[in-house]
Amino acid sequence: MTEQEDIPPIPNFDPGKTRRAVRRGVLRTALTATAILLVGVLLLDLGAQWIQRRGDRDDRMLNVLGTALQVANPGYSTDAMRCCDTTPFSLSFTVRLTPLRAGGYSSSNQFSGGAIFTVSQNQFGRVEWPPPGFIRETPLFTALDSVGTDAPPSKADTKKILDRLPESMYALAVVDFAKPLGESEFSAFVQRHTAVPPETAIYDGRIGGTPISWRLDTPLADAPQGDAPQLAPGELPRNGLAGFRRWVGGLRDHDAVNLDKFGLGLKLLRKSAADGMAYAYITQHARVRDLRALIDDPQVRAIRVADVAYDLTGLN
Repeated sequence: MTEQEDIPPIPNFDPGKTRRAVRRGVLRTALTATAILLVGVLLLDLGAQWIQRRGDRDDRMLNVLGTALQVANPGYSTDAMRCCDTTPFSLSFTVRLTPLRAGGYSSSNQFSGGAIFTVSQNQFGRVEWPPPGFIRETPLFTALDSVGTDAPPSKADTKKILDRLPESMYALAVVDFAKPLGESEFSAFVQRHTAVPPETAIYDGRIGGTPISWRLDTPLADAPQGDAPQLAPGELPRNGLAGFRRWVGGLRDHDAVNLDKFGLGLKLLRKSAADGMAYAYITQHARVRDLRALIDDPQVRAIRVADVAYDLTGLN
């Protein structure tokens, strides 16, 4: 056999098969690259969630920041809507703030300050607040700024204001004590005036500025779950001062930076919780006729009415 007979013949070139082979190679490369990209994105997302949610960060997000938002803004009701959204660089929750109104009604229109906001902390745990356009200039905030002072209206002027209003109307008002009351004194005062129930207690006696407040029905994220007990007339909720102290007791020293963003000093919070003195309270469901009776109590320095509303139910 000759040397030429050992060489296999060169096959005929088939352009169609070549194009199909190239397409298959390109497709395999594209699928492989896409799979690697998807796996990378998934791992990045899972890694970001793990980093942002490491330890107890997501639980404390609402318990610390969500509650601080309410403490710093007694003129608004807060409703934590969703927690928590994560990105590689932040952990956040959305919240609706609506201004308090007389009779428990609230307004969610933009002009009066009701809106949905996002509270976000970065990968280092730092939060930014308040959001742009947050409105604090409301009648209730003005009334709270005067707690502990003799700013008008006086008792005589308050009587004149109340006398002009129908006695069955609801009022949103700040009841300012002549002297701060301890827990037992505050409870005794409320029991004597069951018709003017407190929704929010003011545990801060500084002159000027928005004082430290505590909604007496504040639910704590780490508190035992269950049905809220029925309260007797004039009975303060157990989440009153005890709830405030429980929340402050759970704060850590490194929370001070974020609390400052809400206008809350950690040292002041701890002092207010330890003292446990009520300087005033906010009521939303008092009738004008009951405020007329309350204004004569010697333990009351002033009553500042921030809003009034008719009984829309028509039942009373």
